[in-house]
Amino acid sequence: MKSFPVIFIALLLPCLLFGQNRKRLPKPQIQRPSEVENRKAEQNFQCLYINKYSAKERLLFFPFSIASKIQLISFPATRLPDPVYGNDGELIEVVSENIDTVALITPLAPNKFSINYRKVKEEKTLSSAGIDSLTDILYNVGYTPIKNLNYQMTEQGLCYNPRNAILFIDNNGNVTQYIELCFQCKGYYYSSSKTKSIEYCEQKYRLLSTFFTSEGINHGTIEPIPK
Repeated sequence: MKSFPVIFIALLLPCLLFGQNRKRLPKPQIQRPSEVENRKAEQNFQCLYINKYSAKERLLFFPFSIASKIQLISFPATRLPDPVYGNDGELIEVVSENIDTVALITPLAPNKFSINYRKVKEEKTLSSAGIDSLTDILYNVGYTPIKNLNYQMTEQGLCYNPRNAILFIDNNGNVTQYIELCFQCKGYYYSSSKTKSIEYCEQKYRLLSTFFTSEGINHGTIEPIPK
């Protein structure tokens, strides 16, 4: 039993020596973009009209390819009211008969959505010319090509209070897909991951907002939008 401390120290010694010889790894260095790289990214972020797709080609992009009618709508922001607390700190449930508790858009089945038109402030069914203009903005306006680009800029506000949407309606009058837009915060939402990719360059939301206004949709579009 007297040899126990000696054996214990002998076993512990390599661990102590290993710990002393172990070197600390250097902290990873954050490599920030150079001024030249930033300038290239800013140039790339500027919108450029490239006229890449014809009107017929643009109509083949999902979800335009499955729609017989395209509709623009505006609606109030869906922000919930602030909670109300009593003197004891308990949450007070506020019930108002004037509040419509039915959601604006409710999924019913795959590729089928119900629209609560009581919440819709404005709506406009696009003509063929209107659809052509919309798809031209969506798919023929994109990032400016820059050689040797190391990174790409993106822009979206921390908020998201959408007030506008594009509805895609089939022959039976069912809304099959939609694109939700927040012009104020520069944000979007697609109802399907199959939606054709759209390049949101710096002026894209301004162009879309102007298009909505030209079609008579003013709510959510005429407010100041960050340049």
